Amino acid sequence: MDRDKEVKDNKASGEYGRVVKFLALLGGAQGFSLLINLLRNKVASKLMGTVGIGLIGLYNRTVQMFCDCTNLSLSYSAVRKLSDVYENSNAEEVAHYVKVTRSIALLTGIAGMLLFMIFSPLVMEFFADGGDYSSWYFVLLSPVILFMAVSGGEVAVMRGVRRLNSLAVYTLWNSLAALIVALPFYFFMGVDGILPSMLFVAFLQMLGALFHTTRLYSYKAAPFSMRLLRDGVEMLKLGAGYIYTTILVSFSIWLIYSRIYALGGESELGLFSAGYLLMSMLPSVLFAALDSEYYPRLAGSFGNKKVRNAMVNEQVEVHLLVQTPVILAVIVVLPLLFPLLYSGKFIPAVEMTQLAMFGLLFHILTYPISFMPLSKGDIIVFMSQETVYNVLNVVLAVTGYRYWGLEGVGAGLMFARLMDFVVAFSISYFRYGFRLSLCSLRYAFVNMLIALTVFIAVFCLDGVMYWVCSLPIVAVSVAFSLYYLVRHGDIFNKLLKRMKLKR
Repeated sequence: MDRDKEVKDNKASGEYGRVVKFLALLGGAQGFSLLINLLRNKVASKLMGTVGIGLIGLYNRTVQMFCDCTNLSLSYSAVRKLSDVYENSNAEEVAHYVKVTRSIALLTGIAGMLLFMIFSPLVMEFFADGGDYSSWYFVLLSPVILFMAVSGGEVAVMRGVRRLNSLAVYTLWNSLAALIVALPFYFFMGVDGILPSMLFVAFLQMLGALFHTTRLYSYKAAPFSMRLLRDGVEMLKLGAGYIYTTILVSFSIWLIYSRIYALGGESELGLFSAGYLLMSMLPSVLFAALDSEYYPRLAGSFGNKKVRNAMVNEQVEVHLLVQTPVILAVIVVLPLLFPLLYSGKFIPAVEMTQLAMFGLLFHILTYPISFMPLSKGDIIVFMSQETVYNVLNVVLAVTGYRYWGLEGVGAGLMFARLMDFVVAFSISYFRYGFRLSLCSLRYAFVNMLIALTVFIAVFCLDGVMYWVCSLPIVAVSVAFSLYYLVRHGDIFNKLLKRMKLKR
């Protein structure tokens, strides 16, 4: 009873409203970006088919892998130090670390660009078998690494000095720039327009980031200053776990893309890429607030076990209530979404995507918990946890594709998420004394039960019965979540009063 009272008091204090507010702001921006990106992909699929979508995904993943391996994950790794300095130091100290961040971003961007120029033909040769797409034409994308690195540094500044409104606007700008620039290239040049469009989009996105941050701090960088770089090394040590995880995730996804391309060709890759894009975009919307708002708060209060556990449970509970009905609804309507968002040629990817998206239900529980080692500073534990998941992700996805095709990929991704939850929860339970609250357990049990019935309806029924059975179940999930969200702390009235973020 005491634990229930503690949880109830915590919710009544407005913490639920805080979580939902940041979820609404950053998730809303990500949601609009998702719609814009889907529109771009719809046109791209009409103009270039599954081959074009597959190559867009493969090129983007290759560039992202190089960027993640060289930019030190600066958009996250520098945030903790910048946030601490912004909170506790004077304006001069903040400006100094902004300059440090920009200097590292510029230096890593230059290094990444040069490495891309040297190694990208070899990387393309690895999965293209000497075909047309392994030519030196791909090297023209090397400036994208520099542009993305500079953008990452500016995003770190926005996160660190709590300009989340600017971050939300910048998120929208990224998608608009991609839509406005890419489509003319696709229309006039077809597949050959993919590479130049990526170059121009990255440049405009960098300008968008600079627009927001240079109004706060004029652009100053000294990428070859040893004094600044020494300060930067100390700063990046705090984000070592993020850096490692970013590289690992990027490389593992690239391996899945490259193996599916090698085993199934461009069309199969296009089907996988379309489904994976939908599956990966949804968490970016739903978890938008955790990296920017939750992680700094958790790191700041980790020493107080009672407060820390309440904070993690708060995140789990809210995200279970908000995300579960959204994920289930998307899973059910995927047979309609694929022809609408792409074309009828992408229907074979529906079951793969549905299976993979059921794994997101485990991710709801895992993601808030997975921040605990990083917030504590247990870098080795965090890195081990992420290594286990990413190795399982690649092995299960590639093995699934080899034996069962695209559906096997979806099942592999789903089981990898399940195992990730088992590992993350075990670590948090035994190492940090974390316990799920009664509310978290109750919400998890009910939502998983609802999800199981949706799973049975989706994969065992077809035709009219598919919709007659699945849609009412989703409606039950929506009603359950709305009931408890409204019940906890009069969230929506508080949101109307507090939507303006503290600047």
